[in-house]
Amino acid sequence: MSRSGANPWRRATILAMAHRGQRATLPEQTLEAYRAAIALGCEAIECDVQRTRDGRLAMFHDLTLDRTTDGHGPIAEIDWADLQRLDAGSWFDPRFAGLRVPSLEVTLELAVETGIHLCIEIKGTPADAPATAGAVAAVLRDRGLLDRMAVSSFDHDALAVARAVAPGVWLAPERLPESGPPDPPMAVAQATAMGAAVLQHRWEELTVDVVDALHAAGVAVWSWPIDSFESIDHSVAVGVDGIIGDDVPLLLEGLGRKPPAAAIARS
Repeated sequence: MSRSGANPWRRATILAMAHRGQRATLPEQTLEAYRAAIALGCEAIECDVQRTRDGRLAMFHDLTLDRTTDGHGPIAEIDWADLQRLDAGSWFDPRFAGLRVPSLEVTLELAVETGIHLCIEIKGTPADAPATAGAVAAVLRDRGLLDRMAVSSFDHDALAVARAVAPGVWLAPERLPESGPPDPPMAVAQATAMGAAVLQHRWEELTVDVVDALHAAGVAVWSWPIDSFESIDHSVAVGVDGIIGDDVPLLLEGLGRKPPAAAIARS
């Protein structure tokens, strides 16, 4: 673990985490999707970050701009000012025309204002991801947010850079390989090798043995991609600490929780 003491991500009550915001009904990775997820009752948001050509930290999943904006080419080859001119909403529905790609800094301000946690996933090529991870860790360190947020990635080398920059950062790596049979010793070895607080794991391949082994090692478990009641039921049955899915109302219903009163009033 990155600190002495109990792991705060080990939970008796399962953490409901929105994947890229309220992605089921709004354009992913926009402030609007984040705000909607929060209003609907999520406790945390899993979101992706990459660097632009001029070094700004942008909330963006794909390596290229084409799927979720009206731009083209790699995000690593565009400057922040030009990225801000792109439409990040129309691809989803014309009524979201004009939405923009937010920065990490603005996203952190939203999280602090609303009291939610973020799991910030480092994206980018193997050449780019380590520098991105270091930059994200520095921002969290300098803003005093190491206790509130987690940093994740499929690139475990990049997470090692984050730890070097900010030794107190909470790490939440993805299990490697992404898909494959359950392997409790391997899961524990991957998590403990980097002092991770959390290991993320595909729900279909999670077993009680994997979860119990990680818990015995002091590591929390988050399951994904949670997009059905079956996936929620299985995750609850094996004892996970958090679930990550695209639709916050589905997550809450599957966990037997009511949405906030404000969300009910708007429905």
